[in-house]
Amino acid sequence: MDKIKNLMNNFYYNEVILPNDKVTELREKKNINITRLKDGINKYNEDNNTDYKLYENLEQGSIAMSTAIEPEYDDFDIDVAIIFEKEKIPLSTDEMKDLIIDFLKPYNYYFKENPKKKNNCIRIEYQDNYHIDFAVYRVSNDYYEHCGLNWTERNPRSINNWFHEQNNLYDDKLRKITRLIKYFSKTRKDWDICGGFIITILVNEALANITLDVDIDKLLLDVIKSISNRINFNTSVKNPTNNQELINDDKNKKRLKNLKEKLDEHISDIENAYLNNDEEDVKRKWNKFFKTDYFTTDSQQRSRCEDNEMFIENIYSIDKLMPIKFEIKCQRYISKDNFKNSTYVNCFDNQKFSITQNRDEKLCFSIDTTIPKPYILLWKIKNNGNYAIENNSLRGEIYYGNNLNSFADDPQSFKRFESISFKGNHYVECYLIKDNKCIAKSRFNVNIE
Repeated sequence: MDKIKNLMNNFYYNEVILPNDKVTELREKKNINITRLKDGINKYNEDNNTDYKLYENLEQGSIAMSTAIEPEYDDFDIDVAIIFEKEKIPLSTDEMKDLIIDFLKPYNYYFKENPKKKNNCIRIEYQDNYHIDFAVYRVSNDYYEHCGLNWTERNPRSINNWFHEQNNLYDDKLRKITRLIKYFSKTRKDWDICGGFIITILVNEALANITLDVDIDKLLLDVIKSISNRINFNTSVKNPTNNQELINDDKNKKRLKNLKEKLDEHISDIENAYLNNDEEDVKRKWNKFFKTDYFTTDSQQRSRCEDNEMFIENIYSIDKLMPIKFEIKCQRYISKDNFKNSTYVNCFDNQKFSITQNRDEKLCFSIDTTIPKPYILLWKIKNNGNYAIENNSLRGEIYYGNNLNSFADDPQSFKRFESISFKGNHYVECYLIKDNKCIAKSRFNVNIE
């Protein structure tokens, strides 16, 4: 049923994903509050003759993993890890949380309520149904601990890294199916269902046990069936990065049970509609599942462009000094017929390329550096402009290098080959990773007309 597949894909882009402008708005709010925190720390230091300093911050949760959905926006939270050097902060987790609240006191009049201590974070709420959760960490010699009821070992990047690795393994299906099931869980305000991270873990487990080479609508059906069966036999859900049990109280057990019960209300009806090969009934059943009329309306809406941008600071620690600079080299690889007989032509930053004259060529990016190996190079390719938007190809993920023959990502490669595909002012960023830190980065602007 190609029509159902296309409808599901359009529904995903039109209704499910959180649009780029709203993601940008949330990130702007996050940045405002990071600035307030830093300013509050400086004021506290002046008043109390102390020298506290925010060592680092990074996004976590659905914004960092690009699994945020539209229904969450009206009551949305953004998770941010704030990291301090262990030697310079209080030993007690309660004292540490109190200190963060003191840092923010000069700005309490901006908030709906004064910042609150939660078990795992400091929560700041606004009048417009938005809140930010500051998860507090301390670090010493790359050993991170989270400020909960006690200090416990936890790397703030581990979940982001795990998600991006698994999502790449499943060719972005983890992100798409997670978003669709999160959307389902948010369509009824009175439901009390487990949160996005647990849903993500369950989807990841399901993808490992089913056939992936099917249309998106059938994959979704297979995943929700697998999740229902899994919960029926196993109600333990563990954090994949540290094996910590997440279903650790009656409330979470009830929420997991609720997820299964709500899925079970729809599974048989959807499955029977497919078995009967009744396309109209399949549409109606997906309408009921998502509490929408999207699948049976005639209107054709323009697809949104998915926001998949990743940020290197969510994956690796950043060397604050960034003492070493390097230059990205770009070469046109003339590859119309025979790779072996092709030649390189050097390019310059922001040189104009023609979508008609250069389309059959490849751009080869490499770096010129004195930094000694071993190191890893990672690349971000970010497209801009109407052509990229219309083709849902803004990109922004972070990749390894690749090779020319297959274009497959290759951790051993120190080059990145890309096609000349969409008009617009694009850019390529390269990150040099050494000793598990990003010690240098550079950008190359690519102008295609």
